[in-house]
Amino acid sequence: MVERVIVAVDGGPASRAALDWALARAESVPISLELTTVVELGWSPVGGPEDDFQPVYERALAEATRFVAQNVPGVKPTGVVRRGIPVDELVRASSDADLLVIGTNKTSALAGAVHGTLPLRLAAHARSAVVVVPAGWVAGGDTVVVGIEDDGTMDAPLDVAAVEAVRRGVPLELVHAWSIPATLGVEYGAAVPFDALIEAHEDILARALERVRAEHPAVDASGTLVQGAAAPALVESAGRAALLVVGTHGRGPVAGLILGSVSHDVLLNMPCPVVVVPRSRHAAESQRSGAPE
Repeated sequence: MVERVIVAVDGGPASRAALDWALARAESVPISLELTTVVELGWSPVGGPEDDFQPVYERALAEATRFVAQNVPGVKPTGVVRRGIPVDELVRASSDADLLVIGTNKTSALAGAVHGTLPLRLAAHARSAVVVVPAGWVAGGDTVVVGIEDDGTMDAPLDVAAVEAVRRGVPLELVHAWSIPATLGVEYGAAVPFDALIEAHEDILARALERVRAEHPAVDASGTLVQGAAAPALVESAGRAALLVVGTHGRGPVAGLILGSVSHDVLLNMPCPVVVVPRSRHAAESQRSGAPE
């Protein structure tokens, strides 16, 4: 099955990283590649015509298309210029994609449509899985890491992560972090049921491992249980990873604002490319249909 991949480009180093990631993927996965750029309305100089910046975006798109033709002639990209609010236009585009790939450069000032907070907002609303690639990305890493939650949202990211690990021929590490809820602290002299808490979270991780081994027998999966905040645990575990997979909690007004604290914090401190998988199984099923036998 051909994977439908959309890469957001604006001519900056972050969008080049996103394109590099997608082209590296094309070496092992058949893809249909769309390069898209968004002309953000309202960016024109005061008193100037609304479309002053369109030639700049069109030039970035043409340069990206030439780069693909020169470096990966087997991939024939289509180029699309969209006009409007970047996050809205990219969310619409994601309806027809398996993966939406966007670069980020969190260490510099805003420069173009695919920097700044856009990856956070896009990951919250996109209808496909979103891959966020840090500027300066270089291929590497010897594992795929996936964050395991205990709220019933882990199936889709777990499936995506397992398929990615098999495709790359690397182990899959399931990371589940836990902490003692404030409501279970010492209250009226009652002690915290520490052993029971550990056992419950060990069970969450064990069930996830059992599921991935049953449905993806080719993957070499292991689990890590960490006491503490989830985002730092994931960032640390993914320090040498090729990919980090996290889930989000669906769409809606609240999801659009906060995405989910774990995914939000991971994207602000990303150690490697991060795949944010929506709660919908659409992304997982798209990925699984292309899994090797």
